[in-house]
Amino acid sequence: MFLMSLGFSIILTGVWPYLDKLDPTAGKEFMGYVVAANPLGQMLFSPLMGWWGNKRGSVRLPLLITLALFTVASAAYSILEVIPGDKKSYMVIARFFVGVSSANIAVARSYLSAATKLSERTHAVSMVSLAQVLGFVVGPALQAAVTPLGDHGVTLMMLPVNMYTAAGWINVIMGIFNFIFFLPWSFKEYKIAIKEAMRNEGKATEKETWKAIRPDYLASWTLICAFFVLVFNFVLLETLGTSLTMDQFAWSKKEALYYMGILMSVGAIIACITFTMIAPLCKRFEERKVMLWGGFFFMLIGRVLCIPWGPNLPQIADFGPYNNVTKDVNGTEILGCPTIQEWCLYTPQMTITQFFIGYGFTSIGYPLGMLLSDLDYEDDRDLA
Repeated sequence: MFLMSLGFSIILTGVWPYLDKLDPTAGKEFMGYVVAANPLGQMLFSPLMGWWGNKRGSVRLPLLITLALFTVASAAYSILEVIPGDKKSYMVIARFFVGVSSANIAVARSYLSAATKLSERTHAVSMVSLAQVLGFVVGPALQAAVTPLGDHGVTLMMLPVNMYTAAGWINVIMGIFNFIFFLPWSFKEYKIAIKEAMRNEGKATEKETWKAIRPDYLASWTLICAFFVLVFNFVLLETLGTSLTMDQFAWSKKEALYYMGILMSVGAIIACITFTMIAPLCKRFEERKVMLWGGFFFMLIGRVLCIPWGPNLPQIADFGPYNNVTKDVNGTEILGCPTIQEWCLYTPQMTITQFFIGYGFTSIGYPLGMLLSDLDYEDDRDLA
């Protein structure tokens, strides 16, 4: 879970400057396709992976194949600079296959429920949710850690390693380790939940047991939609954060990667502290109220604080008639909001203070809502 979330988030702060370096004519609209390719692949292949895992009765092969695909696709993302041809399209393809590999999240979650007793499940789900949240927030921090490599970086074994490609190489290394961990001598599969359910229901077979269980579909779909809203808002901020700060605060590519990485590192620390506070809060207040007021309401405040209300307009940058001029005659990087974004000419600038405070609220609200929606979903399944 941590690896798949990391694989998605680690490139988010660097994808725009990396795409702009590979093809200055691509534009921010095309960046949307690059970012969307990952969740699209995951959405399309998650049901297939779930069906495959159920059909085989084992999660090992689906996990091994998707981890191998994750490693190869991450390597492809990192060598785009040396591949001839339409680099921006290759970037979309690489990210799509990273998303396809992330479909193993469905298999991993399913196995987690199958391999734990009812008394263990809440703790196990909370650990998985923690891993997923940390993957989302640690990724940009790792991206910030490699910004000293700079735009050009170094070449190792004829492969480019710079502040954009290093994120992909980190994924490759972690993918290899995860692949090893799921080999037969490292990972043993167990089916505990169904045996417990058969005993509780008094049934002789798995098929009879599943027929006797009737889940609450309304509650389940409500929590799935809530989960969607939380992830959508968090990923929206992580995705647009780098390009937004470059436009609003006239930061260079390196500054945007570095400062966004620091901000998200602080967010990771806040998220960890928030996780430790969930148990005491839920003992004092009802879980539903903690999820609504601590999770969703804090996320709402975070989005409201991103509405620009500064006293000045953002610095305007002229990137030429085709929006592909990135440096001036002195070789200095052109900074600011592009003239082709007409709203920059009249929309107030967002202040750094409100952006930081808004991200702080998000760092608290996201883990609260994420974990509690997960736990409530598992509770609904267990009560069924």
